[in-house]
Amino acid sequence: MIGKITTRLAIVGSVALAPVMVAATPASATALVVRPGQSIQAAVDAAQPGATVVVTRGTYHEAVCVMTDHIKLRGDGAVIRPPAEPPQTPCAELGGQDIGILLLGVVDFQAGQVIDPITDVKVSGFRVEGFAEFGIGMLGGRDVDIVDNTAVDNGEYGIARFVSTGGSLKSNRATGSAEAGLYLGDSPDANATIAGNVAWDNGLFGIFVRDSSHGTVVGNTSFGNCFGIMVLSGHGPVEDWTVKDNRVRDNTKACPESEEGPPASGVGIALAGASHSTVMGNVVVGNRPTGPTIASGGVVVFSTTGLGGGDPVGNLVKGNLFRDNEPDLFYDGSGSGNQFISNSCQTSIPDGLC
Repeated sequence: MIGKITTRLAIVGSVALAPVMVAATPASATALVVRPGQSIQAAVDAAQPGATVVVTRGTYHEAVCVMTDHIKLRGDGAVIRPPAEPPQTPCAELGGQDIGILLLGVVDFQAGQVIDPITDVKVSGFRVEGFAEFGIGMLGGRDVDIVDNTAVDNGEYGIARFVSTGGSLKSNRATGSAEAGLYLGDSPDANATIAGNVAWDNGLFGIFVRDSSHGTVVGNTSFGNCFGIMVLSGHGPVEDWTVKDNRVRDNTKACPESEEGPPASGVGIALAGASHSTVMGNVVVGNRPTGPTIASGGVVVFSTTGLGGGDPVGNLVKGNLFRDNEPDLFYDGSGSGNQFISNSCQTSIPDGLC
């Protein structure tokens, strides 16, 4: 959770990490190859802007810290698992030993400002498993792409990005995360794309967007979670999200009430305190509660003012296909200007939304 992370990182105070100085991308890119028994971190540290670090097939017990702009980190059958000893990197000072791959910009966590974002980085092709926090994480990024990775059995989140803008989470797979398979949070100007991912059997959420605005969640598959896709205003505004062409099914897991929130079960897509967002063209099937829940249904729209968030305002739920949800549509009547148009559905609370 970002609250836990910023509490831990607050030891740096307003003194940010020293920025990584980068030059213009060279005309000819360099490839650095890492083989089993060699250090991924050593190759990343040696990489200059424009370089590609290729990690070959094998298992690597490392927690990798990336702070250099304009590089690519590519796995070719590479598996990353927790190291036996905490690494001696700037990320480790901030708890990065609990994250498989951490992309770190220069962030003043007391002020909540990104001083110098890590920029134009791509991470692809890794299987990252068994870390206490995240499989892959990013703090303070700009135009970073996290593509075609697999995150398995990580604590908190499989793949997560915070206080970042631009870029994408694309074609990843995430399962067994304690809270969410894929997470995007605390980014007022996210301008990000979450596309083509598969998130299943995670502790609470398949895909979780919180306290962030401006982006798309498109073409993903989410099943076997308590919430398939959640767009949540928890402590700040959440607006201008487009959730379309996703397949969200059988999110029937029951999550009990906890310090993190109320009980939840049987939710396909949730706009929880979100505003001016669109849910369109999704196939939403078999989302039914199996335990106590704050709400349930194929698409649910409700207020989070009681949780510190906001009311839903100006949202559009249009042209979705529903089957066997309980109910297909749920709206708690809060906020204003929320519309339910041309959906193929049978049941709603209140009646008449279909």
